Amino acid sequence: MHKPPARNRLEQRLAAVVRVHTISEPPDYEQPWHSRGSEASTGSGAIVETARGPRILTNAHCVQDHVWVEVRRYGQAERVPATVEALGHDCDLALLDVDDPHFFDAVQPIPLGPLPRLGQRVTACGYPVGGERLSISEGIVSRIEVIHYVHRRQRLLGIQVDAAINAGSSGGPVLRDGQLIGVAMQTLDDAQRTGYLIPTPVIEHFLRDVGRDEHRGFPELGVQWQPLESPTHREALGLAPEERRGILINRVGYGGSGWGRLEPGDVLLAIDGEPIAADGTIAFRDDDRLDFDHLLTRRHVGETVELELWRDAQPVRLRLPLRPPAHLVAEERYDVKPSYFIFGGMVFAPLTRNYLKTWGEQWWREAPRELVALYEHGLPSPERTEPVVLQQVLADASTRGYHDLDSVLIEAVDGTACRSLRHLVELVESATGRFVRLRAWDHREIVIDRHEARKRHAAILERFEIPADRSPDLRGTDAPVAAPAPPDSVHRRPGAAARP
Repeated sequence: MHKPPARNRLEQRLAAVVRVHTISEPPDYEQPWHSRGSEASTGSGAIVETARGPRILTNAHCVQDHVWVEVRRYGQAERVPATVEALGHDCDLALLDVDDPHFFDAVQPIPLGPLPRLGQRVTACGYPVGGERLSISEGIVSRIEVIHYVHRRQRLLGIQVDAAINAGSSGGPVLRDGQLIGVAMQTLDDAQRTGYLIPTPVIEHFLRDVGRDEHRGFPELGVQWQPLESPTHREALGLAPEERRGILINRVGYGGSGWGRLEPGDVLLAIDGEPIAADGTIAFRDDDRLDFDHLLTRRHVGETVELELWRDAQPVRLRLPLRPPAHLVAEERYDVKPSYFIFGGMVFAPLTRNYLKTWGEQWWREAPRELVALYEHGLPSPERTEPVVLQQVLADASTRGYHDLDSVLIEAVDGTACRSLRHLVELVESATGRFVRLRAWDHREIVIDRHEARKRHAAILERFEIPADRSPDLRGTDAPVAAPAPPDSVHRRPGAAARP
């Protein structure tokens, strides 16, 4: 009895499915000079063809903060050491290579297929928890839209399916007609059988970047905007109330694609000739719609787009080179040591999403409201590219009166606005007076005796077993001032999805 062709194609592809074993050592953002210790995890992956030859495609979060990675092919007993060759934390993708010259022998890489249609059936392959062997589950494509990727909150095209995607499934291939149409990525909290895939357009974008030896990420405009669905508002701007096209730009972030070219009050009508509706969506296949972000993220950093604007009641066209995102508060950082600086027992650090997450799973409710507000709504400016917090105060005679301070947003040092953590270091170390005065966001003043701080410096570090007064990225005098961190879109909010 002959097997159905679809079954034959599936069985041929299974040899290209791998299990990923990772030992990681994530940093401790509460004590940034320490790590949290080693952690073991497993994920899934697939062998695909790239410009560099066969490689293993998996999720970036499967190998984040890794110190050791091994892989095992379907049907094989032995694990093989692997090297992380490329990482795209923004799109949650990674490429792995192996030193074993025979690992890819007799394995046909899984070809990439087209974006599926709604209602089509797909097959997810991977190694979820609950067993050691390969698991296969089927489901249907229930939604295609621009979503927040949990790994770093980037807004990219995603596919929602009802196939079972659980812990350990991450990075596994999802197939249709023997072709890879997505990589399992995350699930929705409090919802059964609701999983999300990274679709092939995003995968191809990542592989093209890697083929050029550099993953530069996915560009954004770097603006905050609002819909223009009110006929009265449209008429006030000189637009035809009935046209229902265009969104209003409210703010433009420093360092982003729009900086110096777009202005608050501009109405964005179209990108590369594609009209943008008043709700911020564009037409997409069979009368469906996507958020307009997709027009930008399908392009590459360094490419140019043409914008149609309505400015001062006149039509304007301009060509805009695309840049990476420029956030005020950095999204999640991986595979790097946290930045910190200690002076006089005061521990300073940049405000990042990693730091906010030290308040636990409900960090957006538990963390100080001013820090969360900056994360959700802040855009970089020439005056501030990175918020700095007084993270904690190490108890010492020189810090009396301040021992209860923590997570205080620092606005200025000796009357000079603080642009970034590196700028704070420069301001503190170039001070010549007896006192260093810090101004907090709520206008509180914190005063450090500069001479006493230097005198007590070594003793404080020794007592708290701190190896250095600053992180490696801040050591040396030749390092440049921190570049602007890239901005996000206006619709960022804490996520409701989780990684499997």
